[in-house]
Amino acid sequence: MDFTYKRVCHSGFESTVEAVERSIRSFGFVVERAHDLQATLAAKGFAIQPLRIYELSTMIHMNEAPGCSAKISQCRVHVYVEGEVVYVSAIRSAVLDGDFEVEDASAHGQLVEQQVVGLVDAATA
Repeated sequence: MDFTYKRVCHSGFESTVEAVERSIRSFGFVVERAHDLQATLAAKGFAIQPLRIYELSTMIHMNEAPGCSAKISQCRVHVYVEGEVVYVSAIRSAVLDGDFEVEDASAHGQLVEQQVVGLVDAATA
């Protein structure tokens, strides 16, 4: 299994950033931090291809029963350029299941991953 979920976007970088930001909101994520690494490094005299990293969080409800458990989930989405191609990627949450010390970690990771995959797919469609 790949550790990341990555899709090519056929729009330009700025259009892709706008699409990702719309998808973030529509999938119920909140941007905790956004990093424009190209701008940050340019201010220090380094030139790199465009790269934005979004640190996101969302509340995941594990079931619909009364007293259901809810967990705040965090993930990162990357928008970057390699050569002339714009990519949107995210680390697969299911891969990180080992970091959770709860009995429903696998289900939790799968739910988060489904949302993140949907977000990436919607942004690159």
